[in-house]
Amino acid sequence: MGTYSRLFIPIFLLIAVVVCVRYSLMLGAESDNARASFEQDARQTAAALAVLIEPIAARGDRAAAGRLLAQSLHMNEDLEYAQWTDAAGHVLAQASNTAPAKDYPEWLRRLAGIEPFALRHEAGGSSTLLLWFRPDLPLNHVWHALRQQAALTAMNVSLIYLLLGLLIWANHRMLRRLGAATNAFQDGQLDVRLPVRGSMEARAMARTFNGMAARVQQLLITLKGQKERIAVTLASIGDAVATTGPSGCIESMNPAAERLAGLSEEEARGQPLHAVFEMSNNFGPQLLQRAVKAACHGGHVRKMGGQTLRRRDGDLRDVEYTAAPIREDGEVRGAVLVFRDVSENLHLMQRISWQSQHDVLTGLPNRTALAARFEHEISAARSSGALLAVCLFDLDDFGRINAQGGQALGDEVLKQAASRLHDYSGQRHYVARLGGDEFVMLLPELQDQRAAEEALRGVLAALQRPCQCGGKTVELSACAGVALFAGGDISADGLLRRADQALYQAKLQGQGKVHFFDAGHDEQVRTHHNRRAEVRAALQKNELCLHYQPKVDMRAGRVTGMEALLRWRHPQRGIVPPLEFLPYVEHTDLIADIGEWVLREALRQLSAWRAAGHTWSVSVNIAARHFQRPDFTARLQAILAEFPDAPPQLLELEVLESSALHDVEHVRAIMRDCQALGIRFALDDFGTGYASMSYLKRLPAETLKIDQSFVRNMLSDADDRHLVCAVVSLAQAFGRTAIAEGVETVEHGVALLQLGCRYAQGYGIARPMPPEDVAAWAASYAAPAAWRDAAATA
Repeated sequence: MGTYSRLFIPIFLLIAVVVCVRYSLMLGAESDNARASFEQDARQTAAALAVLIEPIAARGDRAAAGRLLAQSLHMNEDLEYAQWTDAAGHVLAQASNTAPAKDYPEWLRRLAGIEPFALRHEAGGSSTLLLWFRPDLPLNHVWHALRQQAALTAMNVSLIYLLLGLLIWANHRMLRRLGAATNAFQDGQLDVRLPVRGSMEARAMARTFNGMAARVQQLLITLKGQKERIAVTLASIGDAVATTGPSGCIESMNPAAERLAGLSEEEARGQPLHAVFEMSNNFGPQLLQRAVKAACHGGHVRKMGGQTLRRRDGDLRDVEYTAAPIREDGEVRGAVLVFRDVSENLHLMQRISWQSQHDVLTGLPNRTALAARFEHEISAARSSGALLAVCLFDLDDFGRINAQGGQALGDEVLKQAASRLHDYSGQRHYVARLGGDEFVMLLPELQDQRAAEEALRGVLAALQRPCQCGGKTVELSACAGVALFAGGDISADGLLRRADQALYQAKLQGQGKVHFFDAGHDEQVRTHHNRRAEVRAALQKNELCLHYQPKVDMRAGRVTGMEALLRWRHPQRGIVPPLEFLPYVEHTDLIADIGEWVLREALRQLSAWRAAGHTWSVSVNIAARHFQRPDFTARLQAILAEFPDAPPQLLELEVLESSALHDVEHVRAIMRDCQALGIRFALDDFGTGYASMSYLKRLPAETLKIDQSFVRNMLSDADDRHLVCAVVSLAQAFGRTAIAEGVETVEHGVALLQLGCRYAQGYGIARPMPPEDVAAWAASYAAPAAWRDAAATA
């Protein structure tokens, strides 16, 4: 077997693994969808029959009940048996349906996990409605989908192996032809050539072989009549080679020497070497003549560097050369000189030297060049007493520009931003790129801080002009952090650190902001840094934990889900609420690490509750910085894969309305990608972000969470009550679910039900609790009677 043939085995194994994984995932997905549809249709049928049989049960009409049960068999083909019994267990009416044909094998039922089940409903008059559902139709649907995909897979695999076989056959035929031609060429048939036909590779191989054969044939023909001197010349073909007789006049030159001198071999033959290769530097001609004379007299090989040669067209080339004697039978017959053009090498060295001091992408000085200039400006500022401003710039949302337009767009934006900074700096100021989207500008000889502020206004105005990149307009802005130097012992690194701290504060204030370093504020910055370090350590030591606050359906009086709320189990301070530590990390990448930890813990708890028979949904708050990361959806999908027992449909992500409005289209795209995985979304604190109806239409969230500040005061403040009513109406108009936060009393719930809002959470229902307390609380939960009365009249 050849190499390509051996590839069939790993390809087969790879296909087998991929098919197994694919069909495992497909079976899981199809089974989940069929099971969900099967159970949902069953519950809808049961709910509909429960409503219809209530009046029949009240009047005890068995005939009507029998007809209704018979009709119910047509409402849901999965319904196998329906029975209405009295309190004593006597059958009052019943109906059964014939089982559909089973197309699926019995093992599919075990793998799919779709089992028959019964639903029982207590009807009026102490009677009971029992419905038994069989999963034959859902299992048939899963089996048909698997068989259809299996047929497509078999066809695809067959086509793949057919194409691979054709490829191997064509490659084998090409190799046979090449082997035959090579053997013939080795046997002395120098005129043998491959026919140029067949595939693109075969034609390329034939052309390469034919070209090689032609060149070798020509070379062999040429070499037959040449002398040893020409063999030496051809051996030095990479450089310019010239040979002379004992008198120092040229006898031959190779093509490289012709190009270097600017003369053909015929024109140069017989002329003195120094007249053809004219050296223009001081003592260059004399040194060349001495080297030729020494070689012609049998001297040692001489090497000479740092020479400049003037071509016939006036072009100057940097060269180095060696001169050696040519000996035949122990006698010197002349000299051979090898000239090497080192102009490109010198240019490369100059370029390397330039690149060591400059940023390759933007052409600005880099950190190395900045260090020398920085020390000079500090020294000058100390001597003159003038003010030196160190300005550190960072482009706003540059990561989003890179994510949306790719690296090419990001590079173009960086080059245009660097060009604007360079144009502004002129001869007086100094600008450099530190790396990424960070630039630094030195503003020397300032009179006071006001002069620095005026200069920065001009710089930021230049940076805030939109960039035109390949027909695309990119909005641009930047933040700046400034450190002022008016003397003292601080170093350049210290000034840069101050500017970096000021830049951090500027970015906290928003886009396009400027912040001057304040020494009094330095301690606060250091404190923030220490707090972030403590939070990072808490995450690593597993000191964070989740508490859960229930969400209820006030109309139905049942628990619908839980909201996961972060807490810090501090060794000394006890349970610390999130507002005391999250603000220190919400603008750093650590918030994403915490967010992923919360998602894993919530999914782990969701799996545990589901195993215990609870189908509560779990909602998780996602920070804006975490949610808008380019890899958010991919990372979320990987986390979901770690918990296969936690259905994505039971996971709800809560996004602050204010963060969603920052970039609606970007947030919308992420939400769509996540919803494709089955995840639901809620807009948290709805009503505080000044969202318009157009924004609400473009954001595909299923739930609107009414901010607790409106709910808490709605009983005493008419404006807040109108706001709550407006949000509920908006939710109903757009087909969304509204849930009220901050329900602290029974009266709040009554008012919400009267406004049409049935879902709520708050201290009036339950405070956040550890996960181990949730099940016991849910088992004992009972909705207030006032809510049941309000639901009945609403």
